[in-house]
Amino acid sequence: MVMEIRDIPETTPIPGIIKILGDGCNLIANRIYLMAAPILLDLFLLFGPKLRINEFFQPYMDAAFKQMITTASAGRQQLEMSAELLMRTLGSVNLFGFLQTFPIGIRTISYGGTATPLGNSAEIQLKSLLQIIPLIMILIGTGILLGTLYYSIVSAACAKENKNFTWKRFGTQLLNVILLYISIIILMVFLAIPFGCVMTLSFMISPVLYQIFFLILLVISCWVIIPLFFIPQAIFMKDLDFPHAVKQSFTMSSWAGTLIIRYILLSLVLSFGLDMIWTIPDQSSWLILVSIFGHAFVSSAMLASSFILFRELDQWQTENKRFLDWRKSNHRIKQLFKKEPETHE
Repeated sequence: MVMEIRDIPETTPIPGIIKILGDGCNLIANRIYLMAAPILLDLFLLFGPKLRINEFFQPYMDAAFKQMITTASAGRQQLEMSAELLMRTLGSVNLFGFLQTFPIGIRTISYGGTATPLGNSAEIQLKSLLQIIPLIMILIGTGILLGTLYYSIVSAACAKENKNFTWKRFGTQLLNVILLYISIIILMVFLAIPFGCVMTLSFMISPVLYQIFFLILLVISCWVIIPLFFIPQAIFMKDLDFPHAVKQSFTMSSWAGTLIIRYILLSLVLSFGLDMIWTIPDQSSWLILVSIFGHAFVSSAMLASSFILFRELDQWQTENKRFLDWRKSNHRIKQLFKKEPETHE
């Protein structure tokens, strides 16, 4: 066994997560134009008109809560407070927010009110489902289109071989992004029915059981997300079609899963932690422009760092193929002696 362990192939170090994040920040700092998309979308959501749906839903919500309050023997005050909170939340919904799509899209700051540094913005009330549903579909489609364009430009800037943005590449990438969204919808529909039934049943039995099942569902979601994390990067950085991008993401996560988890956690802490700072200024203050600029820089840097991480891991995989083949074939030794790829910060 000692002789077998000594036969472990040597590996080159992988750049650390801190260095990857630093490279992403440096790239955006040197190419300010990459921040244009989130800045322009944030400015539009702040100063542009707001598409509202509260007047359409208010009669139905009032009737429903009125019936609940009338029949309730206790807790009427809580129901009234819940109704008021729900209507206030519904009144802050802006359908233009559907321009921000996930997982491929342009991240923005959420603006619910009409206040701006230039005064109140206009509000447009939609009063029928024939207006609301088609408009939501159009906005989501537009968001996917803009997000794909944004990802394509940023990924081209992150490629070492200096790939130029072309409309032909963009069209191919858009097609694969659409396949990605179709797969996500199918997966969500397939999982929604059994998980929805389990969660509803557990809630009816016991709130504690509901929380347990919720934690289990959260763990399963994380277990699914990690192998699929690099699908967008594979589509945009290597111009892979959707099936091969899935395979590439699974392959990379099988040996770099720990590194990917560390990157996801650190980037989430930075993104959402700084979002709390960007939302401090009031919408009517000109300081909100500083928040828009800072948010655009951070979100673009996080996106660029994800492409850089994929690029470096793909290069490491190519350079250390002999080690990965050895690790895959030597299952018994891998259990006795686990050698993780070295990293340097």
